[in-house]
Amino acid sequence: MFPVLALAIATLIAATVIAGVWIRIGPHDAPDGDRKNQEKSMPTSGGIAVAATVIPATIIASLLFEGWLTPALIALIFGSALLFIMGLWDDIVDLPALPKLAAQVGLALVVAFFGVRVGQFDLGRYVFETGLIIGIFGSAAWLVVVTNAVNFMDGSDGLSMGSSATIAAGLCGLSAISGAWDIAAFSGILLAGLIGLLVFNARGKLFAGDAGSLFVGFYLAGLTLIWISRMGLSVWIAPTLFIAFLSDVLLTLIWRYQHGRNLLQPHREHIYQISIAAGVKQYVVAAIYSWICIHGILIAGVSMVFPIGGALIGFALLLLVLYIMNRRIRASAIRHGHLVIGPQ
Repeated sequence: MFPVLALAIATLIAATVIAGVWIRIGPHDAPDGDRKNQEKSMPTSGGIAVAATVIPATIIASLLFEGWLTPALIALIFGSALLFIMGLWDDIVDLPALPKLAAQVGLALVVAFFGVRVGQFDLGRYVFETGLIIGIFGSAAWLVVVTNAVNFMDGSDGLSMGSSATIAAGLCGLSAISGAWDIAAFSGILLAGLIGLLVFNARGKLFAGDAGSLFVGFYLAGLTLIWISRMGLSVWIAPTLFIAFLSDVLLTLIWRYQHGRNLLQPHREHIYQISIAAGVKQYVVAAIYSWICIHGILIAGVSMVFPIGGALIGFALLLLVLYIMNRRIRASAIRHGHLVIGPQ
């Protein structure tokens, strides 16, 4: 595995260099008064440092070992690259939301058709074969949900990309333990690219932009699906790994619906945004979300040694804990004037 380690190191160095250069020549993101937290225009589309290094390094790694270059991997790289291009375009000209979502759905369906999908679904001790159609549509839905969750959470220094790096590290370790060395290598290369970006992103010097969040979310979600499908693991391991993203997005949508909010309107009502409004430093918020990711990784790992229903139980318990924390944080924010009740 020395060639893979060398590729990962090269990816980290190249991503750091590209990110540093991109700060000077890339597009900028202006404050919008709604979802964005920055006070001034900031360099964005730092995801180019990840995509431009991870994609070629992954292709090279897949060619070094027999059986690593699969139709599923090719489809995932192709779809992720197209989403990166769309994200970069969006960072520059601000594309309409519905066409972007339609493009994501179309790409997800194509990628799922070519093998980035699961073939079974489990509820406790009961395991059901999904069949081709349900497998494609269900897996495509997962890709779209995770991609947008990573995108929605990309509003604070180092949060989205830092949590993604934590998940990539967890996927690297868990797939290596399970013997899926190609997934371990690919997620390790992604981790290296993310660290290169985080050198600047975590300090608020360069935003990942849609170019970064769409690419990273789609690619990381796809790698997880390939690993789970091949190893015959519980599908609930996937949302457990991404619990920090999914819980905040899901519980925020539910809260906004309950209080008559327009679900399509930009807002600052995610827990991380409320925390920042309350005075918590952005690097602390990013660290908290990465810590939540670590708990998801640990639960996913432990569930692998239990019967298949263990992953569902672990996911449900962790989601319950985060639900209670979510409600308490919102209640405190309302009392202190950091969150307003009523339609907006």
